[in-house]
Amino acid sequence: MIIDSIDMFAYAEIIRPVNCAMAALAVYIATIVAGAGFYPPDAVIYGMVAVFTICGAGMIINDYFDIETDRINRPDRPLPSGRVKKGTALAYSIVLFMAGIALSYMISMTCLYIAVGASLLLVIYNAVLKRMLLIGHMSVSLLVALTFVFGGFIVNNYIPTLFLALLAFLANTGREIYKSIEDILGDTKVGITTLPMKYGVLRAKTIASAFLIVAIMLSFVPFLLNILGLVYLLFVVIADIVFLLAVLMPTKFSSKACKLAMLIALIAFLAGTI
Repeated sequence: MIIDSIDMFAYAEIIRPVNCAMAALAVYIATIVAGAGFYPPDAVIYGMVAVFTICGAGMIINDYFDIETDRINRPDRPLPSGRVKKGTALAYSIVLFMAGIALSYMISMTCLYIAVGASLLLVIYNAVLKRMLLIGHMSVSLLVALTFVFGGFIVNNYIPTLFLALLAFLANTGREIYKSIEDILGDTKVGITTLPMKYGVLRAKTIASAFLIVAIMLSFVPFLLNILGLVYLLFVVIADIVFLLAVLMPTKFSSKACKLAMLIALIAFLAGTI
């Protein structure tokens, strides 16, 4: 059967390839920070592809469980729009999870354990933890942070990646809370209790902003500890400015600003290794 180009686009769209590419880039950067060099050996390439596929599977599972809220908040996404069927999406995610786990096995047993744990956490988060206020946001951020630690384990030197993982955890937690404020309408209609619903939008924004401000304050530590060089400092200042804008601007723009700032921060991590 010939699948038309619109369907193919939907299958690419549902994994959110930009997010997956950022996760794979985080792995690559972590391996450089850990001492692997700029020209990745096979193990690093396997790790990058593994994280890309597991991240993509997680995005599908997220849409699978969120289909009712997405009918309100994001009706144009592949599942609520009907461009991808629920059963097909579930099978797609299973294939991607298995591919990522298999690639991780080819690297080391430690990487296999991390890949299996991350895959399970992605499913548990979407099925259960998402509805547990701050715990849900922090679970996602733990997975984001884990990409850096995973990169360190690929080259058997994870210690230098821990501070990068901490910064990623703090910044992403702030972004996740901002996203929950954006989604409050759909979450209310399907009966999901989120942080802004429980404590109010203003208080939720304050909590999100606090995570970002702590991340900004700690962002200079990798330079001070000589983990990353002067070029890192130049780029991370730009990222910090965008994070501050996310704090100051209307909440509906904050999560997008955070995503841009996190991309700049990734560039800062990479530039700092030069």
